[in-house]
Amino acid sequence: AVHLSQVEPLPHQIRAVYGEMLPRQPLHFVLADDPGAGKTIMAGLYIKELLLRSDVARCLVVAPGGLVAQWQDELGEKFGLEFDILGREAIEASRSGNPFAERDLVIARMDHLSRNDDVQARLQATEWDLVVVDEAHRMSAHYDGDDVRETRRYKLGKLLASTTRHFLLLTATPHSGKEEDFGLFMALVDPDRFEGRRRRAGGELDTSGLMRRMVKE
Repeated sequence: AVHLSQVEPLPHQIRAVYGEMLPRQPLHFVLADDPGAGKTIMAGLYIKELLLRSDVARCLVVAPGGLVAQWQDELGEKFGLEFDILGREAIEASRSGNPFAERDLVIARMDHLSRNDDVQARLQATEWDLVVVDEAHRMSAHYDGDDVRETRRYKLGKLLASTTRHFLLLTATPHSGKEEDFGLFMALVDPDRFEGRRRRAGGELDTSGLMRRMVKE
């Protein structure tokens, strides 16, 4: 994938993709490197490599609305991957009624998916080999007493995790400062390890094997 792409990956990007992400089968992972580390490049390289290995045929990228065109451009120009942006018009024009099932390489807006129950029902009826979520920290939940308050975006994250084999979350700010909320966020990639475990202050969560965070220093 490196030789077939219009990128010159940096050593830390090679390490992330080939050393940490590709060996994990299936991958449920949070890539939380600092801003400017090139998480889009790493995700594109990972997608391209899995497509070349025939391990992935269907891929969905979910990003905030302002970033979907950027994702489409980067994946097309740097990796030769033609992704369709799935907006309201494409959904309404769908012949089968489920545009997610008609396309293999799709980019969708996070809030368009999270706010529309009809779209989510169609999404739930599909299966993906890989789902990548950019700015994944927006999929947040928090504790209110002993109850968990899940945002619509968080519920979307749980839905996406249930429809795919490989699940990759990208965020430069995975931790809001609240360990309990961070545990709920990590439950998106590994419910068995994190869900339902309310941690008191002072106890750090073990994210080994599930998250990589590289700071600029």
